[in-house]
Amino acid sequence: MSSLPTCVFCRRDTLRDILYETEHFFLLADHAPIVEGHVLILPRTHFACFGAVPADLDSELLRLKAQVANFSRETYQAPIFFEHGVYHQTVFHAHLHAIPVDSFPDDVADLAAAKGAQVESQADIRAWYQTHGQYFYLEGLARDGNPAQATIFPPNEPLYRQVLGLLRTQSHSSGGWQPQPLRRLSSHPKIRAVASAWEDYISNNV
Repeated sequence: MSSLPTCVFCRRDTLRDILYETEHFFLLADHAPIVEGHVLILPRTHFACFGAVPADLDSELLRLKAQVANFSRETYQAPIFFEHGVYHQTVFHAHLHAIPVDSFPDDVADLAAAKGAQVESQADIRAWYQTHGQYFYLEGLARDGNPAQATIFPPNEPLYRQVLGLLRTQSHSSGGWQPQPLRRLSSHPKIRAVASAWEDYISNNV
């Protein structure tokens, strides 16, 4: 399926704030950013989640993720990547959040070890989705600068709320985690700022 007429992310001609496009993906400023610099990575083709994105797009996706991570580190802070793999998704089109909050809390790593599964590659996400279905996914840098840690969690409501609570606490140092309606109301200056910053980044790194 290339597009879904009822999907807002498939109606790209109506989307504002597209920052960048590659052959199979595009980068969008989040319309209700948690902090300035919050962007989304989306496939052009309609997939329910990144667990459904085929393996032949992995290299392109990883290049774009690396580009977004470098932009975030240079302009804001190191990002975490977060995805609702169908679970608690508001738009059922794969979208990976990149949120510059430096790193996820140590408690999340402990939860990952106890209740989640470590992710080494996109193949692990696809395998989970094919075997178990819904998930939520979290990736970030450890505080001591170790390589990225990535975890996939089962769709368990108390666990989901626990992880979100830890991320809310982490985001306070970067401006705080407000409810989505409030974030939407105050979004325009943040969206303009990240669009300008991304344009500068691209112009200096082409």
